[in-house]
Amino acid sequence: MKILLFAALALVADPPQESKGALKVFVLAGQSNMQGHGALKTLDRLGQHPTHGHLLAKLKKPDGSYTVRDDVWIHYQRDPKTLKKGKLTAGFGAGDDKIGPEWVFGQVVGDAFEEPVLLVKTAWGGRSLAVNFRPPGAGGETGETYKEMLALVRGALENLDRDFPELAGRKPELAGFAWFQGWNDMIDQKKVDEYESNLAHLIRDLRKDLGAPKLPVVVGELGVGGEASAAKNPRMAAFRKAQAGPSKMPEFEGTVAFVPTTPYWDREAEEFLEKHWVKRKWSSDEAKAEWEKMGSQPPYHYLGSARIYSLVGHGLGEAMLKLCGRTP
Repeated sequence: MKILLFAALALVADPPQESKGALKVFVLAGQSNMQGHGALKTLDRLGQHPTHGHLLAKLKKPDGSYTVRDDVWIHYQRDPKTLKKGKLTAGFGAGDDKIGPEWVFGQVVGDAFEEPVLLVKTAWGGRSLAVNFRPPGAGGETGETYKEMLALVRGALENLDRDFPELAGRKPELAGFAWFQGWNDMIDQKKVDEYESNLAHLIRDLRKDLGAPKLPVVVGELGVGGEASAAKNPRMAAFRKAQAGPSKMPEFEGTVAFVPTTPYWDREAEEFLEKHWVKRKWSSDEAKAEWEKMGSQPPYHYLGSARIYSLVGHGLGEAMLKLCGRTP
């Protein structure tokens, strides 16, 4: 009798947790431009884009406040002491006043899936694929950033109930990997020469280490300077070709996509910078004020343009949906 009573009490005290369904998990990885240096003060310029201006309404309400998704969450270890987590909204870039591709990427996938979505963002400035992200299959010493990326993804999934109580009971499913990286490889010809091979190894090793053999992968082009920059810089042209390489390999057919981002470059903003930023000084206070609406960073950080980062996120998101068999 006592045994039966204790068994009954155990069932009452600790009932089995019922599954609440799936949670779609997307990993966003790269270096400083995946971190995101798009200044929020430049966001209104997105609304002026000739074909994608409508995206601004996804991010900003008529009263000027920022939208918050109720079905998309984000986990971003910005630095060793700062874990940014919560519902997807503004401020998940390199600083609380910045954004990267994550905001619009999350809008795209969030709209397409009935299940809730979690973005796990793993990005650090100044990292190369040849050294820092170097995957095991590439030979040599495995990069510390590669190891850290894996640890962060695993940790985010293991601590899901603690970090996101509203997602407790959900079964996480790795749904895709978005890669937006390249500057620290592009500036070194040796690293350019091995980039395609290293990227292919990265895809293979990630799939193996995360237990997702057909994980959809999208690769964002290094679009700094727009299409014209390749004509001026042969190494940039070679690098972009290397970035696109894995998507053309038979083994990755239908599971890896290359996303051109040069069309998102804001040539008007670049021309304004070239005209008014002379010898490290603004031509006038008026010019400086106007630039605050257009950009805030050097070209290698996409001019600090929230418009460009938003468009990159949109492109990565739509390419991801196609790999997942969803219509954008």
